[in-house]
Amino acid sequence: MKTYFIRHSSELDIDRVTLETMWKNQFAGIHYPHDKAGNFGEGDSISTDPRDYKGRGKSSLDILWTIARDGGYVCTTYRGIPGAKLGIVRPGSEVQLLRGTWGSKNGLKGREAVLKVLQLENVINLSAIASLPLTTVQPRQGTICQWRKVKKRVQAVLEGEPSKDVSNLTPDLQEVMCMEFMRTSAAAAAGLPKLQSTLAPIGRTMPDVDIYGISTTGQPIVAQVTYHTLDAATGAGKLSKLDAYAKDGASTILFCLCKEPTEAGGHLVFPLTKVFQEFCIDSVEGKAWLAAVSA
Repeated sequence: MKTYFIRHSSELDIDRVTLETMWKNQFAGIHYPHDKAGNFGEGDSISTDPRDYKGRGKSSLDILWTIARDGGYVCTTYRGIPGAKLGIVRPGSEVQLLRGTWGSKNGLKGREAVLKVLQLENVINLSAIASLPLTTVQPRQGTICQWRKVKKRVQAVLEGEPSKDVSNLTPDLQEVMCMEFMRTSAAAAAGLPKLQSTLAPIGRTMPDVDIYGISTTGQPIVAQVTYHTLDAATGAGKLSKLDAYAKDGASTILFCLCKEPTEAGGHLVFPLTKVFQEFCIDSVEGKAWLAAVSA
């Protein structure tokens, strides 16, 4: 089954009681009260047929029915309620109607609101801290979407499977793993520069670089982290993006899916799987880190 993210933000415009009803009764869903019939003045649409809607209403209901039909792993957040909720939608489920009350955002406070929802099972409520590895990489926009970026992370938590493979880590956590590994003596023994300090936030803020820091010898470190093979990363230009930094005297590294440490184009190339094994499996510090981000 695939993984989905559903955001219950202020855009739903439902009151606090309705939102808490959804939370307590393990419902996740959407509002979209306007259908093509144009009878909104008489009340929210009660149709669950995507063909009765247009635009985002139609596309959102299409996704909701896909989850209901095929099943899915769901991570969902609720406005004003810390943390997140994880749950499973069983294949062959139905999209249900949940009646509640409008909020005050659109001037309809007190009117009946009709939401289209799915019932979650095997629910796990994550605290604010426990949810951070997921909520920090949640989709930036939209109410409902397939969540490809987290790969099998949500599934692993819901099914009680420990993260035994680097593929279960989201891209941002793969970057953090590589950064933390470079602080260890095992990294130095494997031929990598030992990281003393980072000099910029990792990941999203830098278009060409995932890790920028300084080594214990004072040399700048610039690294890219990708869950692709060396050939694919080279074809995508990830290796060549390191050239300018190497010319400026930095130690440049590409962490990717390869069998053994090597060099390519004047840059160190290091296997992600080796980082996972030596840091997350073999070291005490890495085991503790993996347990914390997988909680």
